[in-house]
Amino acid sequence: MSVLTLEEKLEVQKQIRALEGQRNAKQRALFEAQDEINSKRELLITEIEGKLQRRDTLENLVSIRWIVR
Repeated sequence: MSVLTLEEKLEVQKQIRALEGQRNAKQRALFEAQDEINSKRELLITEIEGKLQRRDTLENLVSIRWIVR
């Protein structure tokens, strides 16, 4: 059976707090990355929708007539 001193308990709590801080920072970074990915996905979807709605037209720019004699 191990009995921790008050100083050891304090040190363990500091380590826990530090690790929790690191975890929270990594979670924030993950959420920010997910938000960025979602924004890029929405932009791509909007671009694709725009391309699908685009209508191509055909018009004559030059007309050439040939007469064979």
